[in-house]
Amino acid sequence: MMKYTVIIPAAGMGSRMNTDYNKIFIPLGEVPVIRMTVEKFEADPDCNAIYLAGRKDEIGTLHEILAGCTKVRGIIEGGKERQHSIYNVLGAIEPADYVFVHDGARPFVSEETLTHLKEAVPVHKAVICGVRPKDTLKRIDGSTVEATIDRDQVVAVHTPQAFDYELLMSAYRNALENELSVTDDSMMVEALGVSVHVTPSTYDNIKITTREDLKVAQSIMNKGEG
Repeated sequence: MMKYTVIIPAAGMGSRMNTDYNKIFIPLGEVPVIRMTVEKFEADPDCNAIYLAGRKDEIGTLHEILAGCTKVRGIIEGGKERQHSIYNVLGAIEPADYVFVHDGARPFVSEETLTHLKEAVPVHKAVICGVRPKDTLKRIDGSTVEATIDRDQVVAVHTPQAFDYELLMSAYRNALENELSVTDDSMMVEALGVSVHVTPSTYDNIKITTREDLKVAQSIMNKGEG
């Protein structure tokens, strides 16, 4: 099985959570979200190293929360936007063939999802994971429906996203040089004209963003305990 390094952007805020501090510090049970997320990769024998991008004034707190996580090789100061934060980390990591990028607020990524990505990235070089939407999707113009979208032709994208290191670096350089505004890393690869492969994720692999998400997270934890 291939080996990889994971980059975890962890420089967000809690604006949609209605808190004045970073949402990744919110505890689920007694464990902060970011610790739960990092431990998923600590437990994966194919993960060689973990790097995080953090806000300058929170780097000390991250070190405290992640004490004992032996694969954490560095916590790098993030940039203005998520893509700048990840680029900062890419320039600081030790050499790696493959790099995964994973949201700090997604603590429920499964071993199965990681396995799909690890199997696919040596073949396809750029791989994302996701799930089929459960709801009917409509394309709208203002408040008017223009069309119903075939759910079999779309995917709700999760992380991790997995890439060949050199490809991801090229994609980031191109995005910065051309001032591309993106919402995930695979958009930068797409901008190079490179195809991105899709593998399955799970519906439990939620990103904790709102207060409602905390209730869902507790339900997922209760299910796991059961």
